[in-house]
Amino acid sequence: MNIKVLAALAAAAVMAASVTACGKKTDDKDKTSESKAESSVAEKDTESTPEEDSAAESSEAPTESKPEEEEEKFNYIGEKDAKKADYSVKLTNGTEHEIIGFAINYGDGEYSENLIPDGEDFEIDEVRLFNWSHTVSGDVMMLGDFNVEITLDDGQRFELHGFPLTDMLSAEIRLMDEYAFLVYTNKIGDVKDTMKKEADIVEDEKEKEAAKTSTTTEAPIPEPEPETDTEPVTEPEPQPEPQTDTQAENSQAEQPQVTDQQNVDEQTW
Repeated sequence: MNIKVLAALAAAAVMAASVTACGKKTDDKDKTSESKAESSVAEKDTESTPEEDSAAESSEAPTESKPEEEEEKFNYIGEKDAKKADYSVKLTNGTEHEIIGFAINYGDGEYSENLIPDGEDFEIDEVRLFNWSHTVSGDVMMLGDFNVEITLDDGQRFELHGFPLTDMLSAEIRLMDEYAFLVYTNKIGDVKDTMKKEADIVEDEKEKEAAKTSTTTEAPIPEPEPETDTEPVTEPEPQPEPQTDTQAENSQAEQPQVTDQQNVDEQTW
């Protein structure tokens, strides 16, 4: 074979191989470029703008709770600041009268001044906070140590004996014809009332008053003397007193003297 022909064939083969290699490199470059482009797009997709981040945070943030409703405000009896008082209980006026006076005492002590603020009568069905602090040095407070006296708008006064201030959350003051009483909830949630206790106190006071009245008005009746079997004693008749010589002489002197002539005349007659 001609040497020139072989050389031409060899050159053609080299050129073909070169072209093939270049094409392969180009394809690899294109694939690499495409891969990088896809990765870049994916990263862009995963990345977010500040606005999107803010929106996402706002959507993912927990909803804020609404502010709690303000506590219902009540008028007060006693101390103005319930938080500073030793005891604070809700009282309802269920007497069907306005209460114009409210006083408290401890044990046998004197009643306090009127604890209802001036010009703020305790209205019918009104709910108020009774705030009170009481400290007695060296004394342990027990249930029933307090008493409360209420004055109604018609002038009637009633006493709530053994006012359970230390064991009470809320209470309603109610009224009967002769006494007032409490229906209250204690600190463990039990509902109690003082109706029977107040009724018994009224009955005891009535009995004492009746006994006192009967003792002062009724005079004692004397008991009859027992009869005896002895005969009645007759008193002796008075005897004339013996006359003395002087009295006899005086008696004769007082008698009229009869003369002899009178005797003669009488005899003649």
